[in-house]
Amino acid sequence: MTGLLSTLVPSPVGLALKAAPYAALVGVSLLAWHFDSRAVANAEAVRVQAQQFKDAQAAATVIAQQALAHEQAVYQQKATEADSAYQTQLAAAQSAADRYIASHSVQPATAQGAASTAVASAQGGSPAVPANVSTAAVMVSPDDVRACTSAADYALKAHDWAKSISR
Repeated sequence: MTGLLSTLVPSPVGLALKAAPYAALVGVSLLAWHFDSRAVANAEAVRVQAQQFKDAQAAATVIAQQALAHEQAVYQQKATEADSAYQTQLAAAQSAADRYIASHSVQPATAQGAASTAVASAQGGSPAVPANVSTAAVMVSPDDVRACTSAADYALKAHDWAKSISR
């Protein structure tokens, strides 16, 4: 049958028909090699990109940690300054409270330790209470004045702080 075919089909066409399967195999092999090399190149590109992403993420983490440390240092400095200002203000308020206590005491400071702690009766008959003090007057102990001074100073400072964060 090959003899019949060679007589019917011209020689170059017959040669092409015999070589066509081999040429197709070579073509498919070249395409497979091309797609394989592209897949390998794409995989390498993805690995490089992933490594770049990890590096960028690590750098961003370092920058964020540095920024956080800076913010914490600034906050700590502001907190220290605010505490120092509060302590100064509290000392001034306590000093003013002590002056108030000294100037508004019912008993003189020297006699206070020797006198009894009895409070004037409603009649005002105690020698420790001056006669011009009303029987409706309310007297507060020095410790209560100091406690109220501290509480009021703290409340004012807290109010100032609250106003500063709402801006």
